[in-house]
This record gives sequence, C-alpha cells and structure tokens, in this order.
Amino acid sequence: MRATTVARNATRSMRIIALPLTPHRNPINGKPVEHLTYYHFITPPEDTKTSSWPKWAVAKASDLWAGLGKAPESSWKRKAFLYGERLVDRLDFEELALKSLDPSLGPKISNIVPSSSKTEGPSTIPLVFPPSVSPAPIPHLHSLLERRTPKHRKGFWMWLAISPLTAPFAIIPIIPNFPFFFCIWRSWSHYRAYKASEYLEGLLQRGAIITQSSPELDVIYAKYAPRPPKSFESEKPPAPSDHAPSGSEHSEKGVDADPAPTLLLTKEAVVELQKALDVPEDSTFAADVYRALEQARLRLEGKTGAK
Repeated sequence: MRATTVARNATRSMRIIALPLTPHRNPINGKPVEHLTYYHFITPPEDTKTSSWPKWAVAKASDLWAGLGKAPESSWKRKAFLYGERLVDRLDFEELALKSLDPSLGPKISNIVPSSSKTEGPSTIPLVFPPSVSPAPIPHLHSLLERRTPKHRKGFWMWLAISPLTAPFAIIPIIPNFPFFFCIWRSWSHYRAYKASEYLEGLLQRGAIITQSSPELDVIYAKYAPRPPKSFESEKPPAPSDHAPSGSEHSEKGVDADPAPTLLLTKEAVVELQKALDVPEDSTFAADVYRALEQARLRLEGKTGAK
C-alpha cells in the first residue's frame, strides 16, 4: 500500500512514522550498538469542546511564550525567548517526540483486545517505515521505550523536587521567575514523555502496533543518502598475499569491522518526506526532523572523535 494512501486513509486514526537516522550496526564486543530513529506520531485532531483545563493551561503558556518571541530584538523578553529556544534544541529529540504524543487522542488501551495477529484491524496502529534501512522497527521501538520510560519517570520527579528551591528568585521585580518556570516545564516535559512511553508500551504488549513497509520512503532514502566521506571512498582492502593474516586477525585489526556510521538522510529530504507522508503543512514535522538530524550528526561526531 502506498504511503500517501496510508496517510489519507488514516487521517481519523493514529499512526506512527519511523525514520531511521543512522544505519543498523553489528554488536561491538558483544554489546549492541544503538541506531538512532526518529518517531513521528500523528493522532486525530483534538475536540476543542472537550478540552481539559491542563490543556488550556498549556495552550495559554504557549501563547505567552510566543509573545516573548515577538518582542523587540534588544529587549530582555526577546533574549529570553531565543535562549529558551536554544535550550529546547538541546533536549533529546527522543524526548521531544514522545512528549508530542497525547495518549488521550489515540485508541484506549482498555478497548484493544490482545492479539498476536499481524493483520490490520479496526484497533491496529500502522507503523510506517522504510524496509531497506529499518529491518526490525518493532524491536527497536520496544528497546527505545525500555530506556526512555524510567529516564522520564525519574526526570519528572527530579525537576518537580527542584522547583521549590527556585522560589527566592520570585523576589526579583519585573522579570518573571524563569528558573521556576523552567523547572516546572522540564518536569511537565518528562511527565508527558513518560506517559507517552507507558502508553506505547501498552500498545505493543497488546499487539496493536502493526508494521507497514513503505516503498516510497525507500525511494526517498535512496535519493537523499549522503555521500560517504572521501577518506572512506578511497579506502580499499589490501590485496591478498601469501603472508596475509587470517580472517580472525583481520577482524582484530578492524579490517572487517563496520565502517564509521554516517547519517542515512540529508536535510534536503525533509520537504519530500512531508509530502510523501501527507503530513499537514502546519505540523512541526519539518522542524522536528531537522532537529533530530542535527542531533544525530553531533552524536556521531562525538562517537567518532570528529570535531
């Protein structure tokens, strides 16, 4: 089934899009090597008539924050906004993706009948992925949630406990108590990501998430795959000789080891991805993928010692 068809047929239901950022690699010294994947969650539109007060408070806070961004360039409001945006860009893209998922907009876990069936049904959620670069999206998602769930649960309580310590900053006139609001925001962010992780784990346990390969995504990945560094292009294995070491010695010296990991996509692919997946133009999809790609690049550079 075509990705665009999937997108249009699922406008009233939840769907998950898996976009691998780095290739799957073989274990090193018996330890699995994480391959980075960005997950984008699309849920039905929220019914504004049944919106709860917490959502109203979040929307109000978002409007106030956006107002700071519209202040004059030289004002402290504008500077605070820019600094806050830089802090957001430094948060793990995995956390930002999870906290964007509102479990109340997806199917209720209590209404899902546990099943091991791999066929689609009324209660299943498609996990759209490119099969050429993502051989096993369900195990990867499960592994990701196993790591993120306790991390976000701990982060929620930690930032909530720290927030009272920022109360003395409230005595400063005019300027709001930014340290307090930051602590509350970090606690709320971790809480949202934690609840989303729990929700997704419940869906996986009931077999509600069904993989759905997308040839269209494969085409985009092939089209926008970054060229490998020249240093790797020029490297060739040595010609065999009578004095060549055995295969095991090759492995020990790194000859047969996996090459240094690289990104699977360039930023030029984002616009085409958004069109192929029929993601609304007012969605944060593009900004989120840009951020994930940049963070993935920095993580790879950190692992490989690049500057």
